[in-house]
Amino acid sequence: MAGKPDPKKPDPKDAKKGAEGQEQVDVEQVLFQGPLFGREANLKANAKLVQAALVPVKQMISDALARRSHTIIMEPREGRLSVRYVIDGIPYPAAAVPGQKGIAMVQMTKLLAGLDPNDRKSIQTGGIKAEFEKIPYHLMIESVPAGGGAEKLRIKVENKKVVRQKPSEVGFPDHLKNKIRNFTSERSGVVLVCGPPDSGVTTLTVITLHCVDPYLYQVYNLADLQGRELINVTDFKPEPGHDMEITFDRILRREADVLFLNPLKSPQDAQTIFQYADRLSFIMEIPANTPFEALQKVIEWVGIDETLKGLRAIVTQKLIRKLCDDCKQAFRPNPILLKKLGLPPETTVLYRAPAPPPPDDPKAMTIEELCKDCAGVPYHGRVAAFEMFEMTDQMKEVLASGVSQEAVRKQMAAEGQTTLQKDAIRLVAEGKTSLEEIQRVFNPNPAKKKPTSAQPRPPGAK
Repeated sequence: MAGKPDPKKPDPKDAKKGAEGQEQVDVEQVLFQGPLFGREANLKANAKLVQAALVPVKQMISDALARRSHTIIMEPREGRLSVRYVIDGIPYPAAAVPGQKGIAMVQMTKLLAGLDPNDRKSIQTGGIKAEFEKIPYHLMIESVPAGGGAEKLRIKVENKKVVRQKPSEVGFPDHLKNKIRNFTSERSGVVLVCGPPDSGVTTLTVITLHCVDPYLYQVYNLADLQGRELINVTDFKPEPGHDMEITFDRILRREADVLFLNPLKSPQDAQTIFQYADRLSFIMEIPANTPFEALQKVIEWVGIDETLKGLRAIVTQKLIRKLCDDCKQAFRPNPILLKKLGLPPETTVLYRAPAPPPPDDPKAMTIEELCKDCAGVPYHGRVAAFEMFEMTDQMKEVLASGVSQEAVRKQMAAEGQTTLQKDAIRLVAEGKTSLEEIQRVFNPNPAKKKPTSAQPRPPGAK
């Protein structure tokens, strides 16, 4: 018996329409497998919403995953819903959805995450378990009120097949790993990890923890990992009613060496942690954009004396686009350039993005035609440059005379400490990225560059 289409199944007639309804190439549809965090999605009670918006939401997320998007931004603008895909840190416009349809798509996405689609005045967070091309994903959802009953939705994509926990898996340099091991081998001191939003701080904190040798030291976890699993680390759950001090005392009786904690967000927690920093090593995240900002926050919370005594290091990273291995071009660098970059004079080759074809040669292949893998961007994926502020004896003297960012940076340079710019040059020397990309990332006044008319849609768009 013929009837209405099942609202849970995409209509084949819509298979070639994107979120904004324009024609595009067939894309395998994502499979939603239910909300995360024990929530439930009541699709039957929202049948009209499901029928109106499930198909376009599926198409949008499928399209984003097919193009390697790590973040999807849905934002109301002038009566429409603007959809952007963030790929390798660069936002690309993906769709402009008419008002009511855009609202329905936002509500549908929230419903799939087990959130309340009718609550448009509260910040809500949740997640969706999904599968695309046989790869498991977690889609982490955050909805924020945008005024007038509208909402901004941010979807962070986590590929569960790609687990980065070991230093070698993110290119964390061996000399920094050894420093972390030295800091924690003393069974004392605090190591902090910081960075701006969407810079991979949580992953870097886990990487930092896994620099510790678990076969030599007792490592305990007190943090809420939100589904992550740590390697050779023992979970420790505080007893109900026990404060931080009682919990630390209990852990000390177990002869613990290193503790992994939730992000450090309050002066009270900071004061307790630094009180125990002469008997335990601590590794945790701190909400701060830069190591200096984190340093200032710690000094404000616990005082300069406790900071100098208990803080060992602050680690951060910056994600930089990686040159596409299939189309990057080698060139012989000028000796003057090598000297300026601080690279060894025997360096014979560096790499850069391929040059565009001559404008007077209509038969020349475009960059897009040269490399289908990166769609002519020509970058594919990201690599990390790292920085580590170290609390050396000389640095203590500098800070004791006044906390100045200029003085701290100068002292880091004098001691040869690893900075983001210095480590980024290492990535250039290793052929992983280009000087042009480094200049783009570290330009002190970067202009917001929009995709050119030749590439108005994300990489992979047809």
